[in-house]
Amino acid sequence: MGLRFIEAIRDGLQADWPVICASLLLWGISMLILAANGVLVLSPLPYIQSLMIFAWVLLFFAVPLGAISLWRNRPDRPIAFLTGQMMNSDRARRVVRGLPLIAGLIPFLIAFSMMKSSIGLFNTFGWDQAFIAWDSRMHGGDAWLLLQPLMGYPIITAATAAAYHLWMMLLYGSCIHFAMFCKDDVLRHRFFFGFLGIWTIIGIGMATAFASYGPAFVEPLLGIQTFRDQMDYLHAANETYPIMVLKVQQTLLDWHLTGNYGLGRGISAMPSMHVALAFLFFLAMRKTSRVMGAVAGGFCFVILLGSVHLAYHYAVDGYVAIAATLIIWKAAGWLADLELRANQPSPAVADESMPLV
Repeated sequence: MGLRFIEAIRDGLQADWPVICASLLLWGISMLILAANGVLVLSPLPYIQSLMIFAWVLLFFAVPLGAISLWRNRPDRPIAFLTGQMMNSDRARRVVRGLPLIAGLIPFLIAFSMMKSSIGLFNTFGWDQAFIAWDSRMHGGDAWLLLQPLMGYPIITAATAAAYHLWMMLLYGSCIHFAMFCKDDVLRHRFFFGFLGIWTIIGIGMATAFASYGPAFVEPLLGIQTFRDQMDYLHAANETYPIMVLKVQQTLLDWHLTGNYGLGRGISAMPSMHVALAFLFFLAMRKTSRVMGAVAGGFCFVILLGSVHLAYHYAVDGYVAIAATLIIWKAAGWLADLELRANQPSPAVADESMPLV
C-alpha cells in the first residue's frame, strides 16, 4: 500500500507540475509584494484552516459515495469492505494522485485572501459612484429594484442567501472534483489554469485597479445612502427568516475597519469573484456532462442574481466578471492544449520505442 501511495503521489507531481509551479510562483510573488508594503504573513493558521476545509469537503464527497457502495454491495463486514475499497480502488488512487495539486493550491488561496484584504494599500476605493451610475444607465435605475418583484420576499431572499453561501462549497468542491475525479487531464489543467487566472487577473488585478466596496458597504464606509432602502429590506426580511449574508457582511466590515487580514477576508465589488468562479464551473462542467452543465449554469444564474439582490455587488460587477472569465477560459484552453502537445513524444521518439519487426 505504501508503495502504491508513493507512486500515486509521484504521478500527481509529474502530471500536474505546471499548475503546482504556477500556483506556488503566484503565491511567492504575492508574499513579496505584501512584505514590501509592510504586511508580513508568518502565522501557519490560515494554511491549516484552508487544509481543514479541503479535508471536510473531501469527506462530504466520500460519505455519500461510501454509503452508496455499501447499499449496492451489502457486505458482511462493512468497515473492512470500505477499507479495502479505499486501499485498492482506482478512485482512491486518483484521490491520492490529486493531493499534490490540492497542496499547491492552498498557499495560493491564502495569498489571494491577503492581497484582497490589502487592496487599500495599492489603490483608493473610488469607483463606487461610477458603477452606481453605470448600473442606473444600463437598467433605468438601481438594478436591485428590478429584481424586487421577483425576489423581494423574505423566504426567497433567505434561500438565495443560503445558495450564496454554498459558493464556498463550490470553491473547494470544484478543486477536489477536477483534481481527484476528472479523468480528462486536458480539461483538468484547463480548469486550473482558468482558476488561477481568474483569482489573479480578476480577483487581484482588476479588483485593485477598479477598487470598490459594493452596495452593502458604501454607506458605512463612504456615506453613500443610495442603497439604504435595500439594506432596510434585507434587515426586515431577516426578522422573518435568517438572511445569512447580513452577519457575514457585518463581520467583513469589522475586519476591514480593524485591518484584520486572513483567509476569506477583504471587501471588493468589481468584478464579482462569486460570479466568475460559478461561471468557470459552468464552462468546465458542460464539457463533462450535459446534465451537470445545466445544473452548474442554473447555480451561476442564481449567484448572478443573488450578488445584486443581497447587496454584495452592482450588476455590472457580474457582467464584467462573465466577460473576463470567458477570455481567461479561452486562454486556459490554449495553454492546456499547448502543454498537451509539449508532453507528447515526437514521432522519432515514438518510432524508436516500437519493436523491430
